[in-house]
Amino acid sequence: MNILLPDGDLRPSTRDRQRDELIAILESESGTPSRRRLLVPLAAVAAVALIMALGFALRNGKPRVEEVASAPAVEPLSAAEKAHLGQRCLVRYNLATSTGHAVLDGFRFVNPPSDAAVRTWVVGYGDGLWVNCGFDQAGVVVSGTAAAPRLGLFNEVQAGGQGSGAYVKSIARITVTPVGSSPVEAVLRNGFYYAPVRSVPAGKAPAGSNPRPYVVRGYDAGGNLVYASAETEADRKAEQIACRADPKGRTYSWIGSERPLPAPKDCRPNLPWTWLP
Repeated sequence: MNILLPDGDLRPSTRDRQRDELIAILESESGTPSRRRLLVPLAAVAAVALIMALGFALRNGKPRVEEVASAPAVEPLSAAEKAHLGQRCLVRYNLATSTGHAVLDGFRFVNPPSDAAVRTWVVGYGDGLWVNCGFDQAGVVVSGTAAAPRLGLFNEVQAGGQGSGAYVKSIARITVTPVGSSPVEAVLRNGFYYAPVRSVPAGKAPAGSNPRPYVVRGYDAGGNLVYASAETEADRKAEQIACRADPKGRTYSWIGSERPLPAPKDCRPNLPWTWLP
């Protein structure tokens, strides 16, 4: 599902709760409760949620190479725009007063499609998290992603907001395909990817054969498909049994997993995300 972040001011208690939820998920201890949360890439205003189920590299053992237009052109924001929007992004994650907080990047798509959900992006840092925020044509924050170098990624590409997410260094190209549409080439910058795609709401009662709102594919420098996200709800549910272990030996599984987590040695290690400090 797509997470929309309201553009109004939030009470300090609400911001503190949101940030605590994000940190708790990003640093959740291993254990065996009946339901475990996933290391997730994005904070919502009312809750932190998994927004996209991720899959494995190949479908039926056959890499699929997509022919799409070149990556969309972008232009940098002015220093004033980057500072202003970056501050708003940090406030959304309650990082604006954190020690060492900073704004790294800011850009907008040049002539994006008229139905593109996000037109402008900024990237900020605070408390060990790199976060980005996407703004629509009206300047409202409608999307966001977070990544932590100390934890790494669940898969080679980790979807976040609408047409955005994080990726590991082996990935050289990413496409995002909204349901019922053609694939869109993504811009890759500083370990995050951005594609000007239309907004696709998730179904209220997804069935096993229903398509996922977005399918994300990642390719290496040789053009080989090394990652593809779930294409149907059945694929997504099958992947809920997956588990990962972070560098400190903590284990994670998908939201909704109803089983005890296995030992870290029985889980695939998280993949390093080392683009930024």
